[in-house]
Amino acid sequence: MIIKVISGGQAGVERAALDAALKFMIDCGGWIPDWRAKEDDALAKTYRMVVLEGANHVQATEQNVQSADGVLVVARGEVTGNAALHLRLAERHHRPVLVLDLDRIGAFEAAKSAESWIQENEIKVLNVTGTQPGSDADIYRKASGIFEALFQLMIIDPRRYEGGPAEEATRADRRLQDFVRIPETVDEAVAALQSSLSFQDRSRIANMPVERLDALMPSLGAYVKNEFRLWQGNQPLVQDCRARSGGAEEDPSRVIVRALWKALQGSDRVLRVVK
Repeated sequence: MIIKVISGGQAGVERAALDAALKFMIDCGGWIPDWRAKEDDALAKTYRMVVLEGANHVQATEQNVQSADGVLVVARGEVTGNAALHLRLAERHHRPVLVLDLDRIGAFEAAKSAESWIQENEIKVLNVTGTQPGSDADIYRKASGIFEALFQLMIIDPRRYEGGPAEEATRADRRLQDFVRIPETVDEAVAALQSSLSFQDRSRIANMPVERLDALMPSLGAYVKNEFRLWQGNQPLVQDCRARSGGAEEDPSRVIVRALWKALQGSDRVLRVVK
């Protein structure tokens, strides 16, 4: 599980990674030379950067690479410039590297590849770099989509359900021991989720603004549908969701996610972000 995202804060991929981390309540930062801080005094404050007095760009980049468990590069085509410097430094300091070439892979596939690589290498502090807007004006938006999908996958991994309904049933059955029984009410579903989610994930969800809950549906929503047998028509739970929904057509999993968020607002089992 990623606990921190670091970069040099350059425009494009590096800034997209930091902004996505902030959205998902993931710690962020990095090291920058003092001249960068003087050029952009908001950079260090916004992303909690550490200013290295008297350092040059290469020294600050090396500090970022050394402080991370792995280096993720998001690029279009050949890796050049600052991203290439990261690769050389990662090799020097024996850090695992993943290069995602957006000319060869789609955004969601890129996010899934990154998530698998992070899990395999047990990466907690992630150093991110990649293409800058000078060569690709749309790279910030593309990279933002990848990082938001990645952080959704890091909350709940929906890949366990790729085998289809038959395999879903088998896997869900194996997880029944984690619950007293399959929830039949929204309150029971919320209690089960609070028990199964980590402290970090509970805190991240609790600190999300309500309008950001839709970002959880591709991951947490899929988890709810499968673990609580909504795809099988768990009628008692479906009926309770409809009784609490904002409209007859509202997805039951969305009702449960919203109820979880509301429950976490009054929970003492989360870490609050003071703004």
